[in-house]
Amino acid sequence: MESLLEINGTRLFVDERGPAEGRPLLFIHGGPGNSCWDFMSSVGDRFADQGFRVIGVDQRGVLRSDPLPADPPLTVDLLVDDFEQIREQLGIASWAIIGHSSGGAYAFDYALQHPERIDALVLDCPALDTDATDRFRLPQAAAMLDEIGLHDDAAACRRFAALDRPITAEDRTWEAMQPLGSRYLDLFLHDAETRARYEGLMGSAPDDLDWSRGTSHLPLLAEMYRDQPPQLAELSMPSMLVAGETDMVAPPVVRERHRAATGHDVVTVAGAGHFAYVERPEEYVERVAGFLRACPISPEWPVGETEHPR
Repeated sequence: MESLLEINGTRLFVDERGPAEGRPLLFIHGGPGNSCWDFMSSVGDRFADQGFRVIGVDQRGVLRSDPLPADPPLTVDLLVDDFEQIREQLGIASWAIIGHSSGGAYAFDYALQHPERIDALVLDCPALDTDATDRFRLPQAAAMLDEIGLHDDAAACRRFAALDRPITAEDRTWEAMQPLGSRYLDLFLHDAETRARYEGLMGSAPDDLDWSRGTSHLPLLAEMYRDQPPQLAELSMPSMLVAGETDMVAPPVVRERHRAATGHDVVTVAGAGHFAYVERPEEYVERVAGFLRACPISPEWPVGETEHPR
């Protein structure tokens, strides 16, 4: 079921799948400024078939939601409040959340601000420390640039990775990797097979979807450079970090910090990169759904029910 909900002065597109009495599961997309379209098209029905009430949202100003209003200014806190208002409008007492990439950072903020509303948190390749991401990814981009003979551009990537101060959004490190051209996407996907799968899915999107509207979220890039892992120990709900085998957004140091702070193992999806839900959808759903089923359910969920569905 697709709908537009009036939320905080704008209309947000919501894609719901699965049984109304199923366990609520919110997906928060990344980008900044992407969409829930790829997740819902790839695994939305798979989670629904497992009994989840899956809720995908295009964040304010993105794709099928209304254009971004001029006021109030776009902030991560505003996005978090949008998610909370959606929960209230849908009559959900609490839900599980999957946050992907920069959406993982938004989901993390939501979990810290409204812990009583979240039964379980899945951080999918989360952008919790983009300084660490850049220092891990830039040398690999440099090696690819060397392969195609762009040695000066490779050297620029290595200089950024070696900075003796924190990298920030003002450094615009993504521009140093742009000379890769069409190979830039290879930084996010495991191999040629999974890239073809990803490009096939994105190529099947309806022609009337205006992906360029996601640029309205570019001001949130600075937020991605916050060092959030020190707050991982504050999480009060079960937390899972899932990442593709070759994902570069959640580098090994971030995965280890999650493991040390939460006591939960990191789940690695073999043969996948940053978009495991597209590259290896069956294994992704199996691993994530298995984690969620093992997590306690809020005694208040779902609204109006006297016992939890099995």
